[in-house]
Amino acid sequence: MILKLDDRGQLMLVGAVVMAASLLALVVVLNSTIYTQNTNPGNSLGDINEVERQLEVIRTDIDRLTDRLGQRDRYVDIHVLNATLTVYSDRKAEQIVDRRSAYLDVTLNESASDLKREVLRQSNPSRAVLSRSNQSDWTLVENATFNESTPFELVIEPRSPTPTTFIAEGEDGGDWRLNVSRGPSNTVSVNVTYDNGTTVSESVSGSATRVNVTGGAINGTQRFAFAPRLDAPYDLRVKNGHRSDGAYHILIDEASDIDTGNFHTDPSDGQPYVSRELSTAVVDVEYVSDKVSAESQITVQIEGDSE
Repeated sequence: MILKLDDRGQLMLVGAVVMAASLLALVVVLNSTIYTQNTNPGNSLGDINEVERQLEVIRTDIDRLTDRLGQRDRYVDIHVLNATLTVYSDRKAEQIVDRRSAYLDVTLNESASDLKREVLRQSNPSRAVLSRSNQSDWTLVENATFNESTPFELVIEPRSPTPTTFIAEGEDGGDWRLNVSRGPSNTVSVNVTYDNGTTVSESVSGSATRVNVTGGAINGTQRFAFAPRLDAPYDLRVKNGHRSDGAYHILIDEASDIDTGNFHTDPSDGQPYVSRELSTAVVDVEYVSDKVSAESQITVQIEGDSE
């Protein structure tokens, strides 16, 4: 049979494609995951299935991790999530290497994730309530609106009969004061002074107490009102912070002013710090074995329904 020129051209084209496939990696897109075969094309289906099983386990693990790390209303601190994913990636990689020669990397894609809000935070309960520069009289935040959806909560252990005072100054110039001090017989004294001069006092047994400042609760029980009759937004200041140790967090709305000189930008640098919290986390996963490589992206919606 005599081949036409068109037939010869088609055969040459097919041959070129086959040769190229023998030399280059094979790329497969499956379930939003890009697989690249690292060796000459052959029976890669089993390897891809194995990687897909590993990725499914990782997806489930990340869902569980973000659920465990979520705050009361489900937002996740970006610093905590980054550190957790680093540890998880290393341990997961060790498990995989025990079975086959492979490399795994699980990292947070910050640019693709949704950074929802900022929080002023001190997570070390043994540190005095001081600014970054160890000032005892300092401003936590200015021009902030506080309510139950943006609480200021702390666990505080006063070390002196002289109180540590949290002062909320309203836009009209009035102020509201929360005083926490060491009381007699292993108690904590909590005293609230309203703008009109009236007071509310509470004595709590033990060395430390949990106070929801904006919610008006002491150890979970409603005891006072936050800044009644004062006009928002408020400035929130600390006086004699060196007389108490405590952990706290304050959710910040968009209108607030944060003096960055009073806070670190990362808990690894020190405390107190400004925390960025995620409502959506996007995680990049890279898996490389001797036969197949895979790149995948996992999106986890972690925003709660509280706001």
